[in-house]
Amino acid sequence: MMIIERKEVDEIKKIKKWLLVYGRRKTGKTFLVENFLDYDEYFFVKRDRTLLSKKDGKGIGYETLTALIERELSNEKTFVIDEFHRLGEDFLDFIHYVKKKGKLILISSTLFLSKKLFASRSPILGFFAEVPLSLISLDDTLKALENFNMDKKRLLEVAVLLREPLAIEYFDEKEDPTKGLAKIIRYSIKTIPALVGEIFIEEERSISAIYEGILRAIAGGKTVSGEISSYLFSRGIIKKDDPSLIQQYLKNLMGFGIIKRIKVYGKKRLVYKHVSSLSRMFYYADEKYNISERRLNEKEIERIADEIMPRIVEDNVREFLSEKFGLEESVVQARDFDVDGCLLRFKKPEIMLEVKWGRKIEIKRIAENLRKIKAKRALLFVPDKGKIKVKGENIEVVDISDFIN
Repeated sequence: MMIIERKEVDEIKKIKKWLLVYGRRKTGKTFLVENFLDYDEYFFVKRDRTLLSKKDGKGIGYETLTALIERELSNEKTFVIDEFHRLGEDFLDFIHYVKKKGKLILISSTLFLSKKLFASRSPILGFFAEVPLSLISLDDTLKALENFNMDKKRLLEVAVLLREPLAIEYFDEKEDPTKGLAKIIRYSIKTIPALVGEIFIEEERSISAIYEGILRAIAGGKTVSGEISSYLFSRGIIKKDDPSLIQQYLKNLMGFGIIKRIKVYGKKRLVYKHVSSLSRMFYYADEKYNISERRLNEKEIERIADEIMPRIVEDNVREFLSEKFGLEESVVQARDFDVDGCLLRFKKPEIMLEVKWGRKIEIKRIAENLRKIKAKRALLFVPDKGKIKVKGENIEVVDISDFIN
């Protein structure tokens, strides 16, 4: 299986404090800690609160664990506890009591107990450096693919898919990315919603329904809090159509790396986006085509994947370029035109960006829209710039080859 080394590894190695590594399932938390960090003991907590050693596979009980931690931390050893939240709140009190020596690394995939670590009254507030782990960066997946012979369009689409660690298991360099995305969805129809759902496993069922409703609304194109609130109210998930009722839920989803928010340039509004392409694809397809309730044939799901791929690429390119240039993401939503990206430096437009992927490209109209807001650069991002001719328009046509390395 392909191994993608993440840029976060070097940053994490430099942290001297105890660590809390958290995020939804299948983002590579365990793989990163187990394969790239140094440790003396590594224990995985089972649902019955017993623990398994990664070294010898032997099981131990909670009392044995706390005795080991107390002894080994005093000897400046490094201890890893994976899915630590299953140990309960007693474990937080124990951490408060134990001497702050050695290094303790905790890993969690739920929100409930992780939030308690950062609460104002937490007995261990400030003991841990927070390491939220989301998807692999596009930079890292592109580097992992640099020795594969792919055309530019396929290279970027595959790199976008591989940001999701679950997709690495399905990687086939000869397969069309749309077919690859369709295959992942088809064979992970129960897995993908569970990746998010387990985060809220300790929450009440009604609260979990709000979280899932938010994800469905965003995937369906309702990206502003007012639209999300109306969607939830129309389905009886919340009792009042009031965006203030869902603000904490949105913050929690952002805090755990499930969604992110982007400014709308020149307006006092924000739009929310899925971080995960797989999550966005699943909830989009389930809302529009009810894929979780019936068996899909291969051609149908490939058609759905082809339908959503340009929007997925658009979001990834905007994020990628904002990170590459150290700029803030925003979009333009005006009455008579939209622009895919307006990248800001100190709130001022630096780059205007339009991404065209698999759609008819009207150069003149795109150029007019990009020039409606004054910025240093106006970029049209396409699958392969060698196939696009631009004459007399003050825009740069670029593709992924302009930004690799």
